[in-house]
Parts: sequence; structure tokens; C-alpha cells
Amino acid sequence: MADIPNASNAEATSSAQRGLAAAASLMVVAIFASAITGLIRVMLLARQFGTTGEINAYVQAFSVPDFIYFLMAGGALRTGFVPVFTEYLATDKVKQAWKTFSSTLWLLVIVGTVLTGLGIIFAPQLARLISPGWVTKHPDLMDLCVRLMRIMFFAEIFFVIGGLLMGTLNSLKHFFWPAMGPIIYNLVIITSILLAAAQENLYLLAYGVVIGALLGSFLLQVPPLRRLGGRLLMSLDPRDPGMHRVMKLALPVVFGLAVAEINLIITRALATQVDPLHGPIVLEYANRLWKLPTRMFGAGIAIVLFPTLAEHYAKGATALFRRDFSFGMRNTLFLAVPSAVGMMVLREPIVRLLFEGGDFTAQDTAVVGDALLWFAPGIVGLAAFYIVARAFYARHDTITPLWVGAVSIGVCVATALALMQTMQVSGLALATSVSAIANATMLMWILHKRVAGLVGPRMVRSMAKLVLPTAALGMTCWSIMESCQWLINHGYLDTASLATRLVTVLVPTSLGTLVFIGLCMLFRVEELQSAWHLVRRRFTGRRAEEPEQDLQASDGL
Repeated sequence: MADIPNASNAEATSSAQRGLAAAASLMVVAIFASAITGLIRVMLLARQFGTTGEINAYVQAFSVPDFIYFLMAGGALRTGFVPVFTEYLATDKVKQAWKTFSSTLWLLVIVGTVLTGLGIIFAPQLARLISPGWVTKHPDLMDLCVRLMRIMFFAEIFFVIGGLLMGTLNSLKHFFWPAMGPIIYNLVIITSILLAAAQENLYLLAYGVVIGALLGSFLLQVPPLRRLGGRLLMSLDPRDPGMHRVMKLALPVVFGLAVAEINLIITRALATQVDPLHGPIVLEYANRLWKLPTRMFGAGIAIVLFPTLAEHYAKGATALFRRDFSFGMRNTLFLAVPSAVGMMVLREPIVRLLFEGGDFTAQDTAVVGDALLWFAPGIVGLAAFYIVARAFYARHDTITPLWVGAVSIGVCVATALALMQTMQVSGLALATSVSAIANATMLMWILHKRVAGLVGPRMVRSMAKLVLPTAALGMTCWSIMESCQWLINHGYLDTASLATRLVTVLVPTSLGTLVFIGLCMLFRVEELQSAWHLVRRRFTGRRAEEPEQDLQASDGL
């Protein structure tokens, strides 16, 4: 006779669902807080140091440790470690779990130490590689870049170890302190920016990176891990099968998820040739803005979607895999497409509101705005990539995103070389967008070939219904922005006041959003209902499983 769920089983299921919903909510809030503190960090950097001269040396020196931070503390290492460690715990192989943890940690200590040493020794060669335009024309910037890079390379060991500690805590279903790590890291760097500006000493910025890595990525994670029974064995077993599985899973994921960051390093290197005294920092400011919505929408939805897709694949539930992938992709594009259009239209008001002031001039606003215009289309590509890449990882395929990512990097380089002479820094931004869209498109095409019917009529209809609402949003934002500019030109608004800057961003955005929502309601765009369910769950306190059931029922094939 089939098992009949009893009250205790139902209660346990409900409790587990509520716990999962709480963890997902914490991750969304943490991503938002990390993005906001990162944006504040860049805002202060812009207002305190502008776009000229030595600040470019700091940005270039920072690019390498920031890249490793993204790979290790940003979550890529966790993708390889968490499944292995969790499997051991779930099968009561606790001793093996902590043995794999210990072997992996000591291996990473060695890797981090070697990275730090090599970075310090070969800093001049690295600086020339990422800043070729300074080699002969601006040796002063090159020398400063080398000195700053040597300081910041001490952060690498903390990034590498911290990524493992965060992944271990996540495996133990502890999310708070790993989520706080990037926020603490940003807050320390914000403090260092203020001190460096007051002391007129860029070296304080470099020390801030090291201290932020020490506190956020490493020291912050140790006490909760000890409270949860963490065991560190004083031995490294190179034959440990768990460690081998971790490395086998993690390495392709690390490089697969790093495409956008590699593209940024490449384009900033080319920017030192196109515009040596301004190009790198202009790309940095614009880069932080266009990636904000992708991390909010694409990364946030992908984190929650990943375990569900993995479960469907493990059970051979192809129909459910198609359904939930479609749901995640459609909702991601529903948020990403209008965000890209809105950012393209309101690029200068956004840059003016966030950055202009102090050493950041109106001319800087125009230059960064031009770069943001060509970065913005990449929002759609990068947000879609976060979803489709997790679909491959859920199917235990880490190789396809790796080689497709390598191809898309080649696309970025070829496009950048073709456009940099005519479009200057803006051409480098456009190359990044082209690469992001190419990466997501290739992965979608391959996944569609492997999972029959993945991109079905429902997804096509959903995207078609977005065309008119998104166009209307763009036209509304543009017309209101032009009206605000007319008022400024005729003296009715003072462009230097904070109130005017807020009006020129918030009013077009609000009215454009209302038009977008109204047309989505008129055309019965299903993703609008999905968003409403999420908002209602957040503010009315409905049980986590109820709207989820509603959403899944409405998203059948």
C-alpha cells in the first residue's frame, strides 16, 4: 500500500519550505545590499577622485585582486564545493566531509600563498599586460600601478580561503555571515576611500582592499563555522577523492562564470591605449552601473532556481525542468529588458545623480553616459546567461559554458579591436555587450538542442508581448527627460540641485514604469502576475509554499 503523508510529515515539509524561502529571501536581500554598498563605493570614488590621472592606476591595479575576489568569494568556488560536502553530510559521512574540507582548505592556502607571491614578483609584467598604453607614454602611472598591485595581492589568500569557508557555511544551511562578507568588504573599502581622499594618499585604498578581504572573507566566517562544529584537520591528503571532485567541478565553473570579468579586464587594457588618462576609470564607473540590474535580477533568480533545476534533472523530470527553466528565464527577461531600455534612455541623468560633484565634472558625466549607453544592451545578455549557465550546471555539464565562454571572449576582443579606433571607449563598451549577448544566445541554442522544446511557443509569445510595453516605457522616459531638460534650459529647474537630479531620474522612471505595467496588464503578460505574487508574499506574509504552488500551476506547459 502506498505511503500516506501524515501530519508530522506535512509539518516537516512545510517547515523545510519556509526555511528555503527564508534563505532565498536572505540571499536576495544580501545581493541587493552588496550591490548598493558596491555602488556607494564607486560613487564616493567618482566624487573624490574624478576620472583623471592617478585614480586610473588604482583601478587597473585593483582589477586583478577584484577578479580573484569575484571567482572565490563571489560564489564560483562554492558551486564546486557545496554539492560534494553536502553529499557527505547527507549520507552520514561526517568524518569524510571534514577531511575533504581540510584537504581543500590547505590546498587553497598553498594556492593563495603562491598567487600572492607570484603577484608580488611579477607585478611589473602584469601591469604591462593589463595597461599596455602606459608602457612608453605614462611610466609614472605604470610605476604607481605596480606598487598598488603589490599591496593588494596580499588580499588573495583571504579571498581564496574565504570562498571555501562561505561555501562550507552554506552547506551547513547557515547563510547570514557569508551573505554579510561582501557587504563588510565594501564598507571597509568605502572607509578607505574617505581616508585616502582626506590624506591624498592612494595607498590607503590598497590597504583597504587587504583589510576588507581579511575581515569580510576570512575572519567574519571563522566564529560561526566553529559554532557549527567545523573541524580542521592538520593534514593535506592529495589523494582525497572529495577534494578531487571539488576541483573537477569548480574549475570549469570558475572560468565559465568569469567571462564578463575577463572581458572587463581586456577592454580596460585596450582603454589604456584609446584614452590612457581617462579610459579605464570611465569603463569602471559605467561597468558598475550596467551590472547592477543583472546581479539583482539574473543572479538573484538563478541562485534560487539552480537547486530546483538540479533536482528535476536528477529525477529525470524533463517536463518540470523545461517548465521551471522557462519560468525563470521569462521572469528574468521581463525585468532585464525594460531595465536595459530605461538605462539607455536615462543614462546621463543617472550618472549625474550618482556621480557628478566634487572632482567629477559635467564632461565626465557625458563620457561615462556614452559608455553606459553601449553597455546597457548587455544587461539582457548577462542576466539571461546567469539563468542558462545554471541550467547547464544543474545537468552536471560544466564544460559547455566554459568553451562557449571562451568563444564569447574572442567575440569581445574581435569586436573591440574593430570598434576602438572609431568609437573609442564607447566601442569597448559595445564589444562587452555583443559578447554577453553572444554568450547567452549560443548557450540557449545548445541547451534547446539538448532539451527538446525548451524554447517553446510560450516563451516566444511572452517576449513578443514585451515589445510594445518596453517601447512605450522608453518613449515615456525620453519625453519626460526632454521636458525636464527644457525646464532646466529655461531656468525653471536648477541642474546643480539634488532635487532636480532626483526629479530627472525618478519622474521619468516612475511614469515609464506605470505605462509599462499598464500595457502589460492590457496584453495579459503573465510575468507581471508572477511579480505581483512575489510582492504579495513579501508584504502580506503568506506562507511560502502557497504562491509557489500558484505560480507553478499557472506555468504549465
